Amino acid sequence: MSADIIHRHLPDGPRDQVPRRIVVHAMGYRIRTDNGVMYAASFLESIGLSAHVLVAPDGTRIRCRSDTEGAWHARGYNDDSLGIEVLVDGVHDYGSFTERIQTPWVHKAQLESAIDQVAEWCVRWDIPPEPGTLDEHSTLDPDRKVDPGEGFPWAEFVRRVKGSMGKFT
Repeated sequence: MSADIIHRHLPDGPRDQVPRRIVVHAMGYRIRTDNGVMYAASFLESIGLSAHVLVAPDGTRIRCRSDTEGAWHARGYNDDSLGIEVLVDGVHDYGSFTERIQTPWVHKAQLESAIDQVAEWCVRWDIPPEPGTLDEHSTLDPDRKVDPGEGFPWAEFVRRVKGSMGKFT
């Protein structure tokens, strides 16, 4: 099964990069704001942030930055990292989002798509899927960030990324 890929370029981020790490994030699929509800990519653009790929609950990937364009997704790590946002189904404000990611939330097709994207990046950019080169956002910024949360199957994700890399060699 291959995921649908939608291109929706986000303008904000450093110009050029050589990826040396991957950061896995989570954010709401739809974000409740003072002005209504915004889809994740539109919300990121509205606050001057970006990611390389967003993964919708149905597994669709939204490609927002090329691999060699930096993205504003992880303070202190934007010049050499690829950022993937796994989108939490539903409409969320920060409180409901942080609560939701503490219990299992990832859809099967979404997990498969995220695994394939990260495995492909690991092979393409010779990034080993190990701590320090494949990290959760919360690991890099534990005082500010909690994503992708306790409900994200991190150990399974890393194990399956390693097992899927052969598909991209």
